[in-house]
Amino acid sequence: MPQPGDPNPPRLSTEDAFLELLTDTLETMERPARGQFLERFFKSIAHVDLNEAQSLDIWEQVLARKREISESSGKKVALQAALVEVLAANNLLRLPILM
Repeated sequence: MPQPGDPNPPRLSTEDAFLELLTDTLETMERPARGQFLERFFKSIAHVDLNEAQSLDIWEQVLARKREISESSGKKVALQAALVEVLAANNLLRLPILM
């Protein structure tokens, strides 16, 4: 089991690395552009129709949930887990195609 300070921390899966890069990139975007991207992102990954404002709100909920789960479990949680939880909690996840 990896320990903090290990010289070789565990590598992220390709999907997790992509979503981490996406998260970092979205942070650098202006809010309107981020909303436009997220509107299309949610449509493509979960077939969820949201407007820009709703997309931004859901994204903030996902990031907050990811932080919350990570802090309570003491380990880094994949963005997909928080994404599924938030979409399901908001009755937006009709089909489990996200995972």
